[in-house]
Amino acid sequence: MFPVTGDGTRQAGTEGWPAAAFGEALRAFRDQAGLTREQLARAADIDRSVLSRLERGQYRHRLSERTLTDLSAALTCGDALFEAAGRPAPTIQKLITDPALARALANPGAAHRALRKLHLAEIAASVAGPLFVPDGRAVDVVRLWNAVRERADLNSARPPEVGPGRHAQTPVARRFLISHATAHLLLETECRWPYIGSESETEASELGGLLLTPPGPLTQAVRAAFSAGLNPWEADADGLIAAVADYLLIPGWLAAYRIGDFPGIHLQLLPVDEEPV
Repeated sequence: MFPVTGDGTRQAGTEGWPAAAFGEALRAFRDQAGLTREQLARAADIDRSVLSRLERGQYRHRLSERTLTDLSAALTCGDALFEAAGRPAPTIQKLITDPALARALANPGAAHRALRKLHLAEIAASVAGPLFVPDGRAVDVVRLWNAVRERADLNSARPPEVGPGRHAQTPVARRFLISHATAHLLLETECRWPYIGSESETEASELGGLLLTPPGPLTQAVRAAFSAGLNPWEADADGLIAAVADYLLIPGWLAAYRIGDFPGIHLQLLPVDEEPV
């Protein structure tokens, strides 16, 4: 056991404690809440000097669950600080009843990537609705942007301008770039942990791809490709990728990514009357 310090933390070495990343996240949430260090320290019942060292990444003790909980409550940031600290959140800890799951959560990198992927899928599903172009096949990115803007209670009435890049003038590229900007807006207003630096671009790209490829339309695109005579038993999968990309009006690389991440694609090989109930 580690000795308990005066503020309720347990002393430990720096190994496994992402102090710098946690400090950036803590400072970002404090700025977002509009609180001074003194105000946050008072609200979370923590010494101001400890808070200052935490934000600078210079705190050499492992934070207790109580301290993380009090900071999270004061900042109303859900489980984000637990994630930034490399610790399973209380809501996740309640799920640790299986030894295999416990071992998975003991690996912060793998566990966090899995949890973030689930969270991105949850955010994408939360904005699903009648957001398709008239033929019902592809997502209407302008309506998507407006729907997210209304959820965020923003005043901008127009989708973001697409930059002057070489590929930015194609319809498919414009659609993806608008969905990418929409994803950034969702991450800024609805995610439960901070996305800092280059990481935000990675998460926005993944979320933007999920917004353009909801499970229903993705399934329809795969089925349409097979119904059109595409042979799924051929060694070359380019035909399927191109067919899905054309059906959903998405980049080919995104079609390849989502097909590879589509767990039920083998079921699309079955005739409709042979599908398992």
